[in-house]
Amino acid sequence: MSDNPSREAIAEQSLSLLGSPFPQQPALQLIYDTAPIGLAFLSPDCRYLQINQRLTEICGISVEDHIGRSVRECVPALADSVENIVRSIMATGEPVTGIEVAGQRADQIGERSWITYWHPLRGPDGEIVGVNVAAEEITERKRAEAALQASEREFRTLADSIPQLIWMAKANGKIFWFNSHWYDYAGVASGETTELDWQAILDPTVGGEARRQWAQSLKAGTALEIELPLRGKDGQYRPFLTRVIPLRDADPTVYRWIGTHIDISEQKRREEHIRFIIDELSHRTKNLLAVVMAVANQTARHSGDVTQYQARFTERLTALAHCHDLLVRDSWQGASFSDLVSAQLKPFREAKGERISATGPPIILKPDAVQNLGLALHELATNASKYGALSSPCGTVSIQWQLNEAADSVCMHWREKDGPRVVPPQRRGFGYVVIEQIVPRALNGNSTLDFSPAGVNWTFEFPATLSG
Repeated sequence: MSDNPSREAIAEQSLSLLGSPFPQQPALQLIYDTAPIGLAFLSPDCRYLQINQRLTEICGISVEDHIGRSVRECVPALADSVENIVRSIMATGEPVTGIEVAGQRADQIGERSWITYWHPLRGPDGEIVGVNVAAEEITERKRAEAALQASEREFRTLADSIPQLIWMAKANGKIFWFNSHWYDYAGVASGETTELDWQAILDPTVGGEARRQWAQSLKAGTALEIELPLRGKDGQYRPFLTRVIPLRDADPTVYRWIGTHIDISEQKRREEHIRFIIDELSHRTKNLLAVVMAVANQTARHSGDVTQYQARFTERLTALAHCHDLLVRDSWQGASFSDLVSAQLKPFREAKGERISATGPPIILKPDAVQNLGLALHELATNASKYGALSSPCGTVSIQWQLNEAADSVCMHWREKDGPRVVPPQRRGFGYVVIEQIVPRALNGNSTLDFSPAGVNWTFEFPATLSG
């Protein structure tokens, strides 16, 4: 019981004047006292005339010690706010709802929060005689909301750190959030969602089908996966792997959607490059097989026996292999003229030393030129080693190449001197066929082979388009 009789007297007097909220109704009084929400009845001068146990948890003062006391005495930190609310209700007769207050207990561990509702109580004459207060504790709800907000912040931080376009939508598919990469890609001000949607930047050629599939997913509540071209801020469309998954509650009802768009431009470029390489490999393989078949047939035609055929065919395949080594080294983009000459003449230089010279500007030859000129160089070097300048102690071979910008062509010269006197051959062998027929035809070039007594000379000119 209270140790202040005057305070109880004030309460009894006020109740007699204002009327008890539950006159002669003990059942209602019991419900009032045991209600799971906080309840109180305040006089116009903000004194507690009634209060239940639940509401006393705000300040930790007992029910008995509230009765007759003013709000300022019990919860001084809330007094100004409460007095303003009561004055407003007394003046306007309108209730005040949704006012949040914090717990005021001295022994409180952790923050507690309440949401309060204030309604006027009128007497028989219609005059406001006091204010009924209802307070619902929302501590757990606020904690849950804070945890959810923290989780949302963590998700958005994670979403912003991932190099993907990410968005969230309501159950009906309406997007309410995009990550920062989306705004950067689309070129839209951060935070703008009213006019922006992933469907708005779709390539029109696939928009209809994409919208149809998205509508089906929304209706069925199923995930969507599709490749879509999306327009960037530069106006260019890039391919994205789009995945949209539903989030479900315990029902399980879809309450949200999460969409991701992964830029697969580089993957597409790699796939295209692989397809190109496969096509190119097929093309090169067919060309190579055609060359090998031609070499085999011509070698057989100009060989006296199987042993001779085997030796010459092996030498020519080795020459082709050297060409391919050069091309593989540079991913079949081509090879330099200098490297090609060095590769084909390496076996002969090892034997003949400095008697072979090669000069010319840096020129990159395309694969077809590498293969065919490689064969020509091999045949010329083999002939020079057996019958020409390299077959004698003092003979030399000079190889020169140059770019003729005026004619947009490349010109190559093979010159032998100081070797045995040259006599034009009576019979045209495989080397002659390669130099005068196969290579010019393959490279659309012009060939001149001169069996001068002083030494063999070969001049070959072909379009510069076969060089880089």
